[in-house]
Amino acid sequence: MATSRETSHQASNRDLLVAETAEQGAFFDLVRVASKLEGELNRVFRPFDLTTATFSILSILERVAPEGLSCGDVAGQLIAEVPDMTRLLDRLERLEYVLRERSSLDRRMVKVRLTDRGVEVVRSLKGAVQRCHADQFKPLTPDRLAELRALLSEVVRDERGEPRSETATEARPHRQAG
Repeated sequence: MATSRETSHQASNRDLLVAETAEQGAFFDLVRVASKLEGELNRVFRPFDLTTATFSILSILERVAPEGLSCGDVAGQLIAEVPDMTRLLDRLERLEYVLRERSSLDRRMVKVRLTDRGVEVVRSLKGAVQRCHADQFKPLTPDRLAELRALLSEVVRDERGEPRSETATEARPHRQAG
């Protein structure tokens, strides 16, 4: 009879989450890879007390600076859904990276803007983020990277069941000058 220690050891030596279909296997692979890549990127952000989600918020706000955006508009621009935008904005406000202001015309409307400190952080991290992504995708040629992006865009379909065209058109290989 196997002891609980032996059973636990045996279970840890095999993959217990096994895909039952090719589609499920592809999903598991995507989640595992995305988690690994996000973890690497979060290590870049850690010294600034940021995560991928909070850095994405700062990047979005930098593109519309100095005007800012409503909280809902920021949430709509994120690459991944976040469960609690208010909590993330509270954190960014405590770090003095953003400020929130109520509209004088409509008190229900809250605009989020980058502070000078927020602008500095985003700009100081851009190079490190680009290097991280370059390292992550170094094994892929520009053509293979474009192919990967095209394949992923086929999976994400709009409400009519058609591939999202904005992702597909962006999936062309990027040519560097030089």
